[in-house]
Amino acid sequence: MIKTNIDEIEIRNKLFSLALLQYHKPYVHNTYGPLTFDCTGLVWYLYNNICHINIMDGGFGMSTTTKVMTSKYGKLLLFEENDLNKDLSILKKGDILFFHRQSMNDNIPTINNRYPGHCGLYLEDYYFIHASKTKGQVIISNFYQNEYWQNVLVASKDILSLELKRKKE
Repeated sequence: MIKTNIDEIEIRNKLFSLALLQYHKPYVHNTYGPLTFDCTGLVWYLYNNICHINIMDGGFGMSTTTKVMTSKYGKLLLFEENDLNKDLSILKKGDILFFHRQSMNDNIPTINNRYPGHCGLYLEDYYFIHASKTKGQVIISNFYQNEYWQNVLVASKDILSLELKRKKE
């Protein structure tokens, strides 16, 4: 459970602010900050520092990205891969985004694997932040400036709405 008494908008803004502070930090596989990150490490670091939760808790699978996607936290929304008509207006600041990219932990690497091999954090206005192995650092991307990301977006997860609702009950 999220250990805080501040409201959802303030938490989303804190995630946003902390995420921006990580911009341009180096990518290093299997690291969780605060000086270097891989994609899951960045998202984990943000939620661990602001919400005091382990977003992999209860998740399963070989990759850490899959563990975040399948964890007990939040509400998962699935998207059809290769659909450029996804309704991205439903995304909220602080939502976790999952992308179908070849994961180092895929058992049989093929172009058709559906494992989420990459994740990031939605900022706002169709921008998201993620630790890019190919760029070697934490970067900010935009769905409409690069259709690749919209194509490979397979899910989003809203952790805050559900967890704060549970806390109030």
